Amino acid sequence: MWAPRDFSYRKFARKYEQDGAGDVLRSSAEFATRKLLAPPVLHRLIDSGHVRTIDRDELLALSDRLYVSGDGTNEATTDDLNGSEFVAGIEDGYVLPSTGLGVDASGRLIQESVEPPEKRGNFVIETLVWHGFHDSPGLLNALLRGNTSTLDSYATERDAICPLCPRFTNYYHWLIETVPKLRYARAYETAFDVDVTYLVPSDAPPWLDRTLELLGVSDSTVERATSPVYRTDRLLIPSFPDLKPRNYRWIREDVLANASPDREAIGAGNNVYISRATAIERRVVNEADVVETLSEYGFESYRLEEHTVAENVMLFNEAEVIVGPHGAGLTDIVFCDGATVIELFGSKIKDPYEQLAEMLGVEYHSLECTPRSTDLEVDTARLAELVG
Repeated sequence: MWAPRDFSYRKFARKYEQDGAGDVLRSSAEFATRKLLAPPVLHRLIDSGHVRTIDRDELLALSDRLYVSGDGTNEATTDDLNGSEFVAGIEDGYVLPSTGLGVDASGRLIQESVEPPEKRGNFVIETLVWHGFHDSPGLLNALLRGNTSTLDSYATERDAICPLCPRFTNYYHWLIETVPKLRYARAYETAFDVDVTYLVPSDAPPWLDRTLELLGVSDSTVERATSPVYRTDRLLIPSFPDLKPRNYRWIREDVLANASPDREAIGAGNNVYISRATAIERRVVNEADVVETLSEYGFESYRLEEHTVAENVMLFNEAEVIVGPHGAGLTDIVFCDGATVIELFGSKIKDPYEQLAEMLGVEYHSLECTPRSTDLEVDTARLAELVG
């Protein structure tokens, strides 16, 4: 069932103050539906074929132009890929830009557009729940029933489209799960001499546009969605990125080549503490003590939301030690160069940044802290031992 890490008065009050009562109630209902109510029902509907989906093998079979790791081919199976990246090009399809969910011409939901094969429909279900709470009932009903006539009534038409839409508006989902698709799609463009429009959400945070700029993506090739559905005669579905170095080296190299903020202007230090003082959850309740302790070891405190993407990239790239609570800000360890990362946990313990650090060869340590509802209290003596 639910744990204090998921719901608390403290978290509710902060979200209420930040977003208002309506958004708080909707978010709570969406969370309960996504985690408890929807999965058993939608899994049965998917397994029985009442909600139709396309897995990776079916997508490859449907594709009439397939790019696989540098070699264009029209025939491949999951076994043939051997961990290779691919882009499946299909004739006619739909994209819902708020999540990147792809739909084929017959109304089937394309799993690869929002999840890797091992998730077995779990992320598809989360995506459907999101659309249920943020789009019209008619649109959700069309997705569940595969009703392309209704999708057409919402749709704006474009030529070749590749969605670059994180399934949740979160920096980690953007940089780790979405941006690598750009590299695959660029290779597809070259292999088949196709001009591709990269579709991004209309309400995306500034970091999305700034990332594309740093990666050298021309604004003329990007469309910021103004419609809940896009129909295209050429839908490109890149493979869901694996957590492998090759997917992030090029991001690191291209972004660092174009990121040149004034180091003095941001006060970049060698030892960095990442604050979540303005976050809804996972704040450090004794942060003043933490900052005082870390200052003895040359640390400076930063709130990443107050800086640009380029500034944060350079901050992480030049740091020797980075300390911070679990959160999307740690995604920028992609840009670390010989740094040590110390992640602080309260009641919510997840390992994506440990996996990311291990994959990138970044030294990683974690420190379990005392949970204070959805926040945490750091044992400064133990922290001093780690950084000393």
